Amino acid sequence: MSAHSGSDLRILAPGLPGLAEPLDPQALAARHPLWAADVEALGPWRLEQGQGGQVWLPEALQDADVAVCGPCASTMDVARELVQRGGLGPFGSVIAPAQTLGRGQLRRAWLSAPGNVLATLVCPPAQGLWNDLRPLVLGHLLAEALEGVCPGVRVKWPNDLLLDDRKIGGILVEERAEGILAGVGLNLAWAPAEQDLRGGHGVAAGAIAPAGGGPGPLGLWLRLVNHLETGYMTLLETFSPSEFLRIFQTRLAWMGRNVLVQEGANVRYAAKISGVSGKGGLLLDRDGKEMLLLAGDVTPL
Repeated sequence: MSAHSGSDLRILAPGLPGLAEPLDPQALAARHPLWAADVEALGPWRLEQGQGGQVWLPEALQDADVAVCGPCASTMDVARELVQRGGLGPFGSVIAPAQTLGRGQLRRAWLSAPGNVLATLVCPPAQGLWNDLRPLVLGHLLAEALEGVCPGVRVKWPNDLLLDDRKIGGILVEERAEGILAGVGLNLAWAPAEQDLRGGHGVAAGAIAPAGGGPGPLGLWLRLVNHLETGYMTLLETFSPSEFLRIFQTRLAWMGRNVLVQEGANVRYAAKISGVSGKGGLLLDRDGKEMLLLAGDVTPL
């Protein structure tokens, strides 16, 4: 049995004690028909010794640093541990069939179900303003990459993904000592019902392929991470931050529309979205006066 370097697609057979359960292709396929389709499409699978323990590898190795872990509390926690161990590099990622403590913006719980995409990406370092614009860049690139699956995806500032004004995904960027991680949740097969969302939530949830057609979670994620890596490097090498922001505005949800703005727990007002600032804040027109939103939430009126 050869030793696997750990830079390709692999299933973490022993899991991570205290973080993720053990997993094998058969157990992964049993999680959801979409996962079963992924396992079959990439198989057959073989068990090998990896740097951190045994891993299941697909017959045709994938040129993607993706670790599939068993059910976990959060893929963010698993990714952080793998980065600390040296088992995950820039643009490497973790994806799981289920997580119990997923979270979104403002520490809100991220509701999900088997068949959805639950992943965390290791972000590379960036210089200056690009670092501040990272959430917008990731949102733009994910929306761009989803065009082949569900055309018309828009970005709800700063980094939620909308399809037909329904939220199909979200991104949470966290910077820690281990590096910058981006948690990504996509409603591929299931979306929470309105009554299950937080009180006052103004955007209904939607799913990309509720009937189960199209790619599975792993197949879709492999497509997305490939585009994220190539698109990220192309953006930084080809465009200035201001040029990117002009491109981003073409995908900005509710441009020119009236929205309800919420800043903190008690500040709410109506305004019109007029664009994004040079540093990525949301520009608003409130009764003819330009305002800048740096943190908060907007929903359509």
